[in-house]
Amino acid sequence: MERRTLTRLASAAAGDATALGVVRAVVSGVFLVSVLLTNFTNLGRLPATLLRPAGFMQLLPWSLYDAVMTPRGMFALMCATAVSLLLSTVGLWTGATTKTSALLVLFYQGLLRNLGHFNHDEMLGVYCLVVLAFAPCGDGFSVDNFLRRGRVRARLSELAYGYPVLLMRALMAWVYFSSGLIKLRYSGARYFHPDTLPALAVRHSLDNLHDTRFRYAFDLLDHRAYTTPLVALVVVWELLFPLAIFSKRARWWLLGFGVVFHVSTLFLMNIFFPHLLALYLVFVDWRGVAARLKSWRARRGMRAPGDPAG
Repeated sequence: MERRTLTRLASAAAGDATALGVVRAVVSGVFLVSVLLTNFTNLGRLPATLLRPAGFMQLLPWSLYDAVMTPRGMFALMCATAVSLLLSTVGLWTGATTKTSALLVLFYQGLLRNLGHFNHDEMLGVYCLVVLAFAPCGDGFSVDNFLRRGRVRARLSELAYGYPVLLMRALMAWVYFSSGLIKLRYSGARYFHPDTLPALAVRHSLDNLHDTRFRYAFDLLDHRAYTTPLVALVVVWELLFPLAIFSKRARWWLLGFGVVFHVSTLFLMNIFFPHLLALYLVFVDWRGVAARLKSWRARRGMRAPGDPAG
């Protein structure tokens, strides 16, 4: 019974080689842009003694940290990560570059958190990179596939391409669902107090990791009567997010609310989740998009040169 359910969900994930390849390009491309916009050299000016390795980072020798935590070492890490992500984005040597991208991004994210910076925005993307590292995501929408045109290898079943997409959707659903669950577990009914949202907004807007441009949090103090329904609505949305896996109709309402929610946190809390928003593209039916594009090109090709454009 469970196997049939998983099979139906994987099929519903609209998985084929092209769809999984687009997801690979999206996930790798998001991190590529992030890496190119980050000043690695400034991070390299911090002494390695500030690091407090945790988890698997404790297994790495300090000599590696001493070599990496320099302006030159961080620049080399940036170049290696950017090249790997670029190749993974375009799908060249995909079997190798998806794995090196996952390892390099995981190491870089570990460095940030070992310095005391904890941010869960990128972590879902890291998990997706790990999933893609072990998925056949180079069989479509990739340079590898283009170069194999004369000797196309045997394609796998659609389920092999659908399961990784389903897993990434499930990871995103768990991120939101667990967030709502934790709020209820540790705060209970107190979380819906009228002061909760203003207090969170002011604290996050003005903490020591942010500038002070956004002061909209203080406006919430004058509208405390509306904060409890807003907080309740967000918690319900988080708990219902797993429906995005099962229901196409509910999916777009949930994703649409998510866009509004994350944009509002930028102005109210000075916190933004660009990686998380970009990964909403995992829920797009890329096989359907490709089919519509092929249909549109076919209609364009059938139209005679003298026919009207409409």
